[in-house]
Amino acid sequence: MRIVSALVLVAGLTTAAWAQDGTATQTTDAAKQAVDAAAEKAKQDAEAAAKAAAFAQQELENVKKAIPVPDNAPVATSNVEGIVIEDLKLGEGYEVKPGGAVVALYHGTLKSDPTKVFDSAFERGEPIAFPLTGVIEGWQKGVPGMKIGGVRRLTIPAALAYGANSPSPDIPANSDLVFVIQLIDAVQSTDIVEGTGEAISGPCVPVTNYVIKDAEGKVVGQNPAGQPYVWFPQEFDGLAAGMEGMKVGGKRTIKVPKDFNQPIPGVELNRPTGVPLTIEVELIANRNIPQQPRGRR
Repeated sequence: MRIVSALVLVAGLTTAAWAQDGTATQTTDAAKQAVDAAAEKAKQDAEAAAKAAAFAQQELENVKKAIPVPDNAPVATSNVEGIVIEDLKLGEGYEVKPGGAVVALYHGTLKSDPTKVFDSAFERGEPIAFPLTGVIEGWQKGVPGMKIGGVRRLTIPAALAYGANSPSPDIPANSDLVFVIQLIDAVQSTDIVEGTGEAISGPCVPVTNYVIKDAEGKVVGQNPAGQPYVWFPQEFDGLAAGMEGMKVGGKRTIKVPKDFNQPIPGVELNRPTGVPLTIEVELIANRNIPQQPRGRR
C-alpha cells in the first residue's frame, strides 16, 4: 500500500508541475525516474519474498521427509582391511556381492567430529541407487555381505575413502569417515550355468540372448531367435550391474529393482521402464572397456 501511495503521489506532483509549466521537462523526467525506480523496487521485493517463501516451503518438506538415522548398539562387528564394520541390524533378504549394485539410505559424518554431516540420504528422505564399482573403496569392501533390510555402520580410514583428494570442503583432506547405511534393495543375480570364458568387469559391450519378464512373470521383451543382442554401455544399468563378474558361456537370472530400470530421454528401449524386471540372460561374447579408477561417497 505504501508503494502504491507513493506512485500516486509522484504522479500527482508530475501533473501539477505540468499544469504550471507545460515545458517542465526536468521535473517530468525526475518524476518518471522516481516512478520507474519505485516500480522496480516493488518488483524486486516481490521476487525476494517469493524466493524466501519457496525456500521455507522446501525446508519444511525436507524436514517432513527426513528419516531418523539408526544409532543403536551393534549386533555384530568385524574388520576388513582396517574398515570397522558394525551391523546395527541384520537383514534377511538377498546378500550383496562384491561389485554389486544397491538402493540404500546413507548418512556420512567425520570420525573426528560426528556432528559434522557432509552428506545424508536419510536427511533427504530418499534412497539412492548406485553400483558399488562407482564408489569409494571403503564402500566396495564394506558393503558386500549386507542383506536387504540390514543396517550397517562403516568406519573407513582415509586411505580407503578420499585420502588427500577430498571432493568437498566439508571433508578435510585425509579424514576418516563414518557411514550409516540402510540397504533398501539391490540388483540380484543368480548363476544358472557358470561360464568358462572371460569375465565381465566394469563397462563392457556384451552380446547376449535374453528374456525379460515383469513382476507377474509375463514376457515383456526378448531377442529374436538366432539373433543375439548387442548391449551398449549405459543402455540398461540394472542389467550391467547384474552381469558384473559373469563369464562368457554362462547363464544367469537377474532381478532388477525399478530404481535401476529408468528411461533414457530420447531413446526408445526394448523394455518397460520404471518397474522391477527379471532377466534371464546367456552371455555369448563380451568386450570389456578400459576405464579410469573413480570413486564417490
